Amino acid sequence: MASKKPVRIILGTHTIGSTIDHPGIAHFDSTPSVTALLSAFASRGYTELDTAANYPGSEVRIGTAISSLSSPTSSSTPLTFTIHTKIFDGIGQSGSHTAPKIAASLQKSLKELQIESVDTLFLHCPDRQTRVEEYVGAVVGQVEGGRAKRWGVSNYSVEEVREILRVCTERGWRAPSVYQGHYNAIVRGGEKELFPLLREHGMEFWAYSPAAGGFFSEKKAAGQSERWKDTNPIGTLYQSLYSSPALQTSLSTIRTACASASSNSKSLTPHTAALRWTAYHSVLDGAFGDAVIFSVSSLEQLQSTLDALEQGPLPEELAQAFAGVFEVLGGTGPGFHL
Repeated sequence: MASKKPVRIILGTHTIGSTIDHPGIAHFDSTPSVTALLSAFASRGYTELDTAANYPGSEVRIGTAISSLSSPTSSSTPLTFTIHTKIFDGIGQSGSHTAPKIAASLQKSLKELQIESVDTLFLHCPDRQTRVEEYVGAVVGQVEGGRAKRWGVSNYSVEEVREILRVCTERGWRAPSVYQGHYNAIVRGGEKELFPLLREHGMEFWAYSPAAGGFFSEKKAAGQSERWKDTNPIGTLYQSLYSSPALQTSLSTIRTACASASSNSKSLTPHTAALRWTAYHSVLDGAFGDAVIFSVSSLEQLQSTLDALEQGPLPEELAQAFAGVFEVLGGTGPGFHL
């Protein structure tokens, strides 16, 4: 069923960085290329950017580009963006969310982004060594200090979110406003317990990998997707998440459904259809402030992705085919948290 209100559209920026140091992941390196990306995104009416201290070289390049675009001396109309970032967490390492490290991470991010505050400050991944009271208090302190308007969590389990909310209530602290998580037609494990908890507490859900990281794309099918190669960390991760035989069967089903739907209307690719399913047929709802976050490897992909998102809901039979993917998996798909 289509959302009562369209979800927000946010540009993910992990593809901004050094193409030499991070081949297959970074695609926008120079200031002109980043400026062109952000300008093109803004020209379509969108201004929200999602970045992170864990995205090497992303924040400093964004800061330089935005400084150029917002300058009164710029040859074009000054542009402004809403920026969300995440605390450096040293994924797989403990102790990264102590109060001093949270403060240092945000200070570095603000300096590189060339701004005084961000809109939403996220804890990127759980640090299960540091006490909840310490890292929640530290993030709340940054918000109260004016360095972020609000805060959120990403990749936390339902139990961890519940504990964070309990601590906030107990201490009288400002609770998180947003949960950013892995969600698409394949990854729907959060629907059972996480989403009801978020709705109960007025939290938004921002979905990353809304098209399953390109799992349904033609480039992946042809073995041409750099993102899926095991020569980079993201490729290794996605191969481990989306490699089950049941998923391959589901992919075949979706391709057949897309071909059938395309014969009755304009051409539909599995990749863009997967994106539209998440935006229009999932439990996401713009009425709650929900959003989809996507990243691109080229300006052409940016335009085609926005074109797809703006096309609206899928034909009903295709939407049902995507809904059936999760049922076929029977809970064996990738998890929604780390």
